[in-house]
Amino acid sequence: MSEKEHPWLTDKYWVTQHNYLDEVRSQFDLPEEVHIHEVTLREAEQAPHIVLRPEEKLRIYEALDELGVYSVEIFPLVSDDDREVAKEMVKMRRRTKVFFLCRWHKEEVDLALEAGADGVVVEGTSDPWFADVALNGITEDQMYKMFVETTAHAKNNGLFTTVMPWDTARAPLPFVERLFKGVVNEGGADHVVIADTMGSSLPWAIANFVRKVKQWVPGTPIEMHCHNDHGLATSIMLSAVAAGASVVHTSINCLGERAGNAATEEVALNIELLLGVKTGVKLDKLYPLAQMVADLTKIPIARNKPVIGDNEFTFESGMVVYVVERLAASERPFQTFLPEVIGRKGWDVVIGKGTGAGVVAKKLEKFGITATKEQISEITQRVKREASIRKWSISDDVLEIIARDVIEGR
Repeated sequence: MSEKEHPWLTDKYWVTQHNYLDEVRSQFDLPEEVHIHEVTLREAEQAPHIVLRPEEKLRIYEALDELGVYSVEIFPLVSDDDREVAKEMVKMRRRTKVFFLCRWHKEEVDLALEAGADGVVVEGTSDPWFADVALNGITEDQMYKMFVETTAHAKNNGLFTTVMPWDTARAPLPFVERLFKGVVNEGGADHVVIADTMGSSLPWAIANFVRKVKQWVPGTPIEMHCHNDHGLATSIMLSAVAAGASVVHTSINCLGERAGNAATEEVALNIELLLGVKTGVKLDKLYPLAQMVADLTKIPIARNKPVIGDNEFTFESGMVVYVVERLAASERPFQTFLPEVIGRKGWDVVIGKGTGAGVVAKKLEKFGITATKEQISEITQRVKREASIRKWSISDDVLEIIARDVIEGR
């Protein structure tokens, strides 16, 4: 089944055709390709409790390069270790570009120049109220000047320069407009970033914001950065791309400050399958990379986490298992995407309260145990009772004990 023939239906995935209807697509202004700017190496350690050793950061960078993300971001000024890691990443010269996060200070740009970074992300607040309250009364004009002069310093020294004012989603629009125009027209910024730092925007609001920025600085590529405080990070990223943003900031397993950032695995998969835009990411490396990052950060992946959670391809209900088995033998994927798409091997069936006699019979056959139809029915009922008592699924060992008890009349 050809992807070109039916972009919503291939032998690997089957999503709703409504995503591709003309009346839906006519509302989009999709870029030809979306670049993933991966922020795990910075944002993960901003999450409580997480510490990554230098060798672990280098391993994650290698894995992100293998995944195929366009660029990564690191903040060298956090510690001496981070400075050395940042320099070492630059020396590795892999395909994935290395960007240094710099505050609106020229000396931080100079560190990126000295290390040979591929580019910088210049940050600082975009909210005059925040600057007045938290940054010792810095004025709008001072904020503007620091952004523009630091941007120009980076550009004049040959660095690719992206400007990311914090919390642009809550800052006064007139000042954000002035700031974006200034860093592009006076500072020479290559890209600008819309940052929904607290994740409080509706997807439609972000789409409107992207369109505004495109009018303010025509021809300047727009990037999107957001957090997941309201559980909307993935949808915000998709709405930004649908409105024309061409770079998205994401983090493996949603790791980041507070509730985290938009999840790389969710955003990349959805841009490719639901919007039909290429990201350059090797989707089949998402699952193993997510597992590795979970191991290194000691932050487990929730079972019901979209895309990579254990429950995504694990079934218990007898009726569901029956349907899954029938569909798995057909020419269409039985879910919206096969486990192989994200690098996971097959799907699992667990035994529990929802288990049906058909699953029990197949398990017994696997164990080499012969049972009558009546015995299988009794075994199934005992399994349901045991799972209810334990309030969890039961292991194959427990199932086998129950089966032998029933067959031997105990």
